[in-house]
Amino acid sequence: MKKKILVLAAAVAACATSFAFATPQTQWEKGQWQVDLGAWNPKADVDEGNFVGGSGDSSTDSKWNFQGGLSYGLTDKWAVQYSYYGLKTDADGEKATDGNENEVNLVYSLNKNFAVYGGWNRIQNKLPNYDDYSQTNNIAQIGVIAKAPLANKLDVYAKGALGTKSTSIWEAGLGYTVTPDLDINAGYRYVNTKLADKGDLDGLKDDANITYKGFIAGLSYRFGGGHKEVSAPEPVYTPEPAPTPVVTPAPVQKKDYYLESIHFGFDEDHPLAAEQAKLDHFVQVAKENPQDTFKLVGNTDAKGSHEYNDALSQRRVDNVAGYAENQGVPASQMQLDYKGKTDPVSTNDTDQGRADNRRVDIWQNK
Repeated sequence: MKKKILVLAAAVAACATSFAFATPQTQWEKGQWQVDLGAWNPKADVDEGNFVGGSGDSSTDSKWNFQGGLSYGLTDKWAVQYSYYGLKTDADGEKATDGNENEVNLVYSLNKNFAVYGGWNRIQNKLPNYDDYSQTNNIAQIGVIAKAPLANKLDVYAKGALGTKSTSIWEAGLGYTVTPDLDINAGYRYVNTKLADKGDLDGLKDDANITYKGFIAGLSYRFGGGHKEVSAPEPVYTPEPAPTPVVTPAPVQKKDYYLESIHFGFDEDHPLAAEQAKLDHFVQVAKENPQDTFKLVGNTDAKGSHEYNDALSQRRVDNVAGYAENQGVPASQMQLDYKGKTDPVSTNDTDQGRADNRRVDIWQNK
């Protein structure tokens, strides 16, 4: 009986080696924090055929555990992330494991759909019903995160990792954006990792691996970061010629007023995820003022040729305008302009300055 509890309990405790955060992010802003809170329901399977006299598969009972994490955007491409998992399971109505997992990863954003990461995973196994047996595993791991939109505010995600101790991990699920700073997710997670080497446990006749699988759910909240606000230039307009004295009143002159600047990642033509609130604000103002027109002016940083950046600034403007049209703003209400890298608002000699220059400026003509 003790052998069975040891095998099942160690199986569950050793398997939690993936990089899991609620609705995994593939892009960040410098200085942005993300807090993750959730729960997972671990259940482990192990092949008892690796033990003398054993046969078939054995499983623990599933048990809900706390999981959480914290991440920080070092730049618009790099982030560091920490996560914690409780490793508690039951067997035959008794506590089988009472350990925990802590992992730290460095993550790099390839683009809005993909990121890669690598880091260190520390798993502590505690077996209260097996002479207080305790063991700590240290695992090096690398992995990839993929994310794509299914519908407005709904994403599908998947991620996988390989690590030492014969470890492989995958997770897949759905994420829903509640607000630009808050999202929730639900998915399914599977891990296969080494349980013990031959001779590490009494009766173990060969190296043994375990599988771990179960449902996972959580939420993520982001704060901080963001680009430095750029002061809007004074309105520029050309006065209408003085009207010839007539009985009818003179036409009302309209002016351009600065409304928003939507920012983009390096070499990206879709806005950063954190800019969603600005996009929605533009749509709201346009719908509330159907008599006004809105000028969308695309810009880039100084990296690359004029020809490439002219095309990139056009794609950025077209995507912002396309989003507004999909939300009900008529195309006739928007005027599109593309300036490439010719109109910077900040220096192109620093990361922050270049980030400020990757933008679409929106002006309200009223």
